[in-house]
Amino acid sequence: MRKLHELTWMLAATLILSQAFLASCTKDGDTIYQQDPDDQASTAPLVTVIYDPNGVGDQSYNDLIYQGVERAARQYGLRTMQLSPTTKDEGLAYLQTMFQAMDHAEDTIRRLFIVAGAGYDDYLRRNNSRLESNPYTDLLYLDTDKPLEGKGSTFYMPYYGAMYEAGAVSPAEATEVLLIGANPLARTVAEAVQGFSDGFQSSPVAPVGQPEKKIVTAWLSGDVSGGFIVSDTTAMRLMQSQQWLGDHHLLVPVCGGSATSFRRFCEMLGTYYYAGIDCTVVSAYCNFSIVKYIDRAILQCVEQWLSPAGMPKHQTFGLADGYTGVVIHPYTDESKNSFAELLSDDLRQEIHQEAIRKEAEYEK
Repeated sequence: MRKLHELTWMLAATLILSQAFLASCTKDGDTIYQQDPDDQASTAPLVTVIYDPNGVGDQSYNDLIYQGVERAARQYGLRTMQLSPTTKDEGLAYLQTMFQAMDHAEDTIRRLFIVAGAGYDDYLRRNNSRLESNPYTDLLYLDTDKPLEGKGSTFYMPYYGAMYEAGAVSPAEATEVLLIGANPLARTVAEAVQGFSDGFQSSPVAPVGQPEKKIVTAWLSGDVSGGFIVSDTTAMRLMQSQQWLGDHHLLVPVCGGSATSFRRFCEMLGTYYYAGIDCTVVSAYCNFSIVKYIDRAILQCVEQWLSPAGMPKHQTFGLADGYTGVVIHPYTDESKNSFAELLSDDLRQEIHQEAIRKEAEYEK
């Protein structure tokens, strides 16, 4: 298994160099790539994405990044390489290889490296200056509110406002909420949890069922990169650990790929409705989704990168800009009365504007 990982990231290094080397070998001397001298190497710009471990396939945030990159590639004739490591060490190996390769690259191919993993933060900030000697290489680090010192651009997608709005509309569906966060150290997760809780507690929507509102917050991990993948056993145990008084329960899984497990059990057991997170979810048990349109943000950044002006050093894409939001799904027979009666267009607009104001206050 170890040798397979070595071959994987060394092959990735060869591709990153875009055929800058004639051959690449493992430490055991096995040739894993040999360029045909008669082939004409492509000089199209290359976009490479390095994700958190097992990020791609989460049917959520990371998959939207993937789609955004591929859409940009089709639109602008780019080459892409999307690297989804199985471990953090493997992801760091990709980054180490990238920096080493760029230290020696002598061609003029334009390359954009996108780092989509908070777990690499420390290593990235200690090494990004190594790219300054290569004028054809750029770096984009997602989703951080702290700009990089030295070379590289960043953007941040505050989630507080959209989650505040979601929390404010939730009492139309449920008076009791199980709010699950991946971990409290990832700022995007922590602010999403806080936003939903604040919106729920201050909601102007008359609660359906019982008048008392209750929200329980649970964290899946205490590590900054933890909680985004959990076992089905863990998900099931957490869902069954709560004792509710009423009949209307809502589960809000702010936990990346782990949300898939919670959604599956909600639909299998029928004991909770749930909120879709980061992308629109179609289900009889999901009446609304909180969406982070990071695919749009990625496309915007790639367009900026290709332009003469280049990418800004740092930028923010939030609720007021339309890059996050709440999508109310078509009413089902069961939920029609509560949403139709309690979420009029005027009330929705009132909540939306309040959420924009609250996000601006929170980000200050």
